[in-house]
Amino acid sequence: MPACHKPNVSGYFWDDLQTSLNRQVKKSEIIKQAKYYFGKNRSSIKKLVLSYEFKGKNYRRWKNEIGSIIPNPNEIKFNLSDDVILWIKDNKANEIDWNWIGDLSWTIDIVLNPNIEKGYDWDKKLALNCNGTARVLSVSFSEVIPCFTYDCYYMTYSKKENYYEFGPILNWTLEEKNILRQVKSLLIRKGFQYVDKQFSEKKFKDLYSDTNSNGNASLYDVLFSDITFYTTEIKRFCDKDIIEKSGNKFRWTELYTRNGVLKERTESRWTSGGDYFKVVLDKNGYITEVSVTRKEIERKKHQQFRLDILDSFKKRKKIADREKNSR
Repeated sequence: MPACHKPNVSGYFWDDLQTSLNRQVKKSEIIKQAKYYFGKNRSSIKKLVLSYEFKGKNYRRWKNEIGSIIPNPNEIKFNLSDDVILWIKDNKANEIDWNWIGDLSWTIDIVLNPNIEKGYDWDKKLALNCNGTARVLSVSFSEVIPCFTYDCYYMTYSKKENYYEFGPILNWTLEEKNILRQVKSLLIRKGFQYVDKQFSEKKFKDLYSDTNSNGNASLYDVLFSDITFYTTEIKRFCDKDIIEKSGNKFRWTELYTRNGVLKERTESRWTSGGDYFKVVLDKNGYITEVSVTRKEIERKKHQQFRLDILDSFKKRKKIADREKNSR
């Protein structure tokens, strides 16, 4: 988010946070407030967001707070949509789609690797300057309801082998544990309640978010983000397209359990004629799904076809069994 968009917000709980130190919000109250603000009726959220000022006061305050306890590089982001912020600043609130506004939360990313002076691009350059693997603590806290959670993941990048890998950090160093302890203590002193994964993933039919327009959103979706979640598995994928001898573009993605056991591999190809072809393989290398998107067929463009191997086999077997039993 550009620096000029750093918000100086004054949400529902912000004004009284200074007088509510050490106040622990009950989980039942978090659920109640979540349903109030993130129900189908968006009037409460609309009123709240329109009360915000975007002058960077709270961004600077959090930057100073984190910097005073942690020397490691950090990045702080307010997750409301850039478009929404610009429309409010330009007095064009009538252009806002209140069912698509981004996330009313903050994210603090902290580099855990020792002896790293800055976050670089928080991507390839960071990983390369961390000897190929950056370790990151990502803390999310709600702008609307005083609660927070955290995720800790690693990001590996290999330019030579053309791949990224993201996964959960399972083994913490003493220094990393100390950094987490200090950040959690700071937020709790500010009146925030820690919520864990088990509580955050609870879904309610009367909770709505940008990507859950029909309800049944989780608490994590509405409090923190509905486009990211905890890092629970390992994901590895190629960085750049691989050009095959045929001229086709090729990419791959692999999913592993948190302990590094392969679960699934997806291979994608884009032909020189403009068609798209995807094959999904299981841990043993057997094909489980085939998808094709034809650029054009009989004057109809972008026609999609999908074959679920296991599902098709079960249906074929069911028909065969039925025919056998009818003889």
